[in-house]
Parts: sequence; C-alpha cells; structure tokens
Amino acid sequence: MLLFSLLFLWCPLFGILAYALYVSQQTEVPIRRLWGLAVMLALYLGCLAVTKERLGDFLEYSRLFHEVPKYNLFSYIMLFGKEPVYYGYTYLAYYLFLGNWNLFVISITVANYLLLSYGVLKIAGYLHASINHTLVALFFMAFFFQEFAAIGNMFRQGLAQSVTLAFLVRWYLVGKRSWWMALCAVGIHTSSLPILAVGLLPVIQRKMEWRTLSKLSVMVVLAAVFFFFVGGYLAHLPFIGYIFARATDYERLLATDSWQTEVGLQSSMIVLLLLLGGMIVFLYRKLESSVLYVFINLNLLLLLMMIVCHIGEMYYLLMRYFFYIYAFQNVLFLIFLHENRFFQRTVPQLSVVAFMIGYFYYQFSHNIFSYIPVLEALVYPLPVYIIL
Repeated sequence: MLLFSLLFLWCPLFGILAYALYVSQQTEVPIRRLWGLAVMLALYLGCLAVTKERLGDFLEYSRLFHEVPKYNLFSYIMLFGKEPVYYGYTYLAYYLFLGNWNLFVISITVANYLLLSYGVLKIAGYLHASINHTLVALFFMAFFFQEFAAIGNMFRQGLAQSVTLAFLVRWYLVGKRSWWMALCAVGIHTSSLPILAVGLLPVIQRKMEWRTLSKLSVMVVLAAVFFFFVGGYLAHLPFIGYIFARATDYERLLATDSWQTEVGLQSSMIVLLLLLGGMIVFLYRKLESSVLYVFINLNLLLLLMMIVCHIGEMYYLLMRYFFYIYAFQNVLFLIFLHENRFFQRTVPQLSVVAFMIGYFYYQFSHNIFSYIPVLEALVYPLPVYIIL
C-alpha cells in the first residue's frame, strides 16, 4: 500500500488507476482496500474542486467562510437563521484549517464522496457484488462530472444529499436507526426533508404498482397543501421556519433558474432520465422482492418528479431535486450491474470506466465553470493543490 500511496501523491490519477488494477486482480479483497480506493478518489476530487474559479455560489461560500472571525459561534449561526449544522461546521472549520479556504473545500468534497462511497460499498456487501462491479460503480460515482460540479457549486445541498443516502443505507441495510444523521442532513440543507420522509415510508420498500404510485402522489400533494396553508404561521420560527418560508414562496418554486438553463440541463436531463428509466424497468422485471427496492423506488419517484417539473417548467424545483438523482443513481447503477449478465464481462466493465474518465475530463474543460487546464489536472502532484 505504501508504494501506491507514493504513486498517488506523485500523480493522483496514475496512483488511482494502478491501485484499482491491483485490487481487481485479487481473488479476495478486504473491505479496507476498497475504502483505500474510495479515499484516493475523494482526495483527488477534493483537490480538483479547489481549482474552480470563484464565481457565483462558490464565491459567496468563500466570502462567508472568511467572515467567520467577525462573529462568535452563536452569532454566526444565528446570522443565517437556517441550516445550523452547515454554518456551525463552517465556523469551526475556519479555525481548524487556520483560515485556509482550499482545505475547507477539500474537506467538504471529501466528506461528500466518502458518504457516497459508503452507500456503494454497503450495497456491494449486501449483494455480495464482485470486486469488478464494485470498482466500476466507484469509478462511475467519482467521475460523473455533473455530481462533481454540483458539489462544488452547492456545498450545502451536495453534502445533505450524501448524508441522506448514507442514513437510508444504514437504516435499511445495516439496521442502525441513526436519527442523528437525518437531523444533520436537514441541518445542512432543508431540501433533504422530503427525501427522508418518503424514504422511510413502508410502501417504498417493495414494488410499486400504478395504484400505489397514485396514492403516494396524492399524499405528496396533500403534504404540499398543508405546507402552503400553515407555512405563513410557521415561517418565523428559528431554523425550521426557513423550510416553511421556502415551501410557500410560489414565485421561487415555479421560477426558471438561469444557471441551470445555461449549463444545458434540459438535454442532459433527457439522456440521464432515459438511462435511469431503462435501469429501473430492467430491475422491476428482474427482482421479485428485495429491500433494495427502497433505492430503486426513490430513483423512480425522483424521475417522475423531474418529468412533472419539466413539463410544468418548474426549473428551480427541478434543479433542487435533480441533484438528488446524482447521489442516488450510484447505488441504482451498482444493483443494475450486479443483475445484468452483459456486465459480467471485462470489456463492458472497462468501457464504462474509460468512458466515465474521458467524459469527466472533457466536461472539466468544456463547461461554464473554469478549472485548471486538463493537462495540469492530470499531472500535478497532490500537495500542489493545497497551495494553489
């Protein structure tokens, strides 16, 4: 492991690929080796994230981070009146990292990808998935560029959706009722609350017929009506009032978000939803009964919600919850790999990995956000990113 660690420090991508190749050749792989790869991927992506140009939300998060010394912990959290877990961490991280913005960005990104890796590895353990399928799923998760871009532009929601996935994995596959994780997810970003609520419904744990989907849709509508009626009275409560204020802000919920239009969400949405829909249909026909339907059904409900938002031109709402697909699609993809005979062969597995890496670096240099040149991203030693 020491050799691979040195290779990773010298050239992160080369170290990652060399270590993944080594692991793939083993007949029995301890879970710590897979976690070693997950840590490498998370650190590398965290380092790439710091090279993003400071614009938009990224600039605002930087500004708020550097304003920490003006306040004490309590006043800093109360300054925002929402999502105290994220802002509490921001405050503490400023002093933990001695005001180093790059280290803060790395910590957020690494936390995101380690939580997503936790979901993938726990699903792999539950399925007794092959080493190669697990490796392919980890590379799919890490090099899906839209997730990387979302995490780097929306710190709070990116982290919240990763915590939400980890909470549901622990709830259903580990048997741990880690309510503190659910509270953390909501305390990081309130958009996680509906996903948590739906994810714990008994009906989500099995195949859903159209009648069941209709009933669930009615429940969601009734919940929305409840929020609209009581939101005005509860909007001024500390922290949780922010949830009700957002829920009753009709203009914001139904608005078109210019940032999403600029990055071409519409075309990418259609392609991704078609792929997700195909995987869901395949798994519905393949799997009879499994607790894994929790994660299949959450992807299904998110997919249907995106279609409704797209038809209704509710692009702000679409933006918020489309990003949850980026987190939950990783476990769906692993289940699909495990159940699909076509991906038992080496060539399709390598093709997925090669495509995802190529796609990532292409998007890295061809999107509205500016990062370092691709060649530098490929060859920079890891310590260089700390001082950029």
